[in-house]
Amino acid sequence: MRATSMFYRCPHCQAPSTIRHSAQSSAILREMIYQCTDAECGHTFVVHAEAVRTLSPSAKPDPLVYLPISENTRRAVTEQPSIAQPGGAPGVRVAAKMKEARRAAPL
Repeated sequence: MRATSMFYRCPHCQAPSTIRHSAQSSAILREMIYQCTDAECGHTFVVHAEAVRTLSPSAKPDPLVYLPISENTRRAVTEQPSIAQPGGAPGVRVAAKMKEARRAAPL
């Protein structure tokens, strides 16, 4: 799968910048070197892209990765009444609440 590049403007002249190099620093952090496309500016700078919180839990979680649940998602899940029938599987209730929270919570 080909990664799409992140658009970033030069912080000095606001011209578009291009990624010159990118490296995965950890499971949740990528470091990218950008270069300004304005030849007169020529600024080269580093950008960090970091996963900071979970909006929808992974179906295949990595036990070595911890990303906190978004506060909006957590609130939406804990404030909703149970939607399962009494005696239903707890996992079903949680999955249904998370699905509803994803629809309701802004990115």
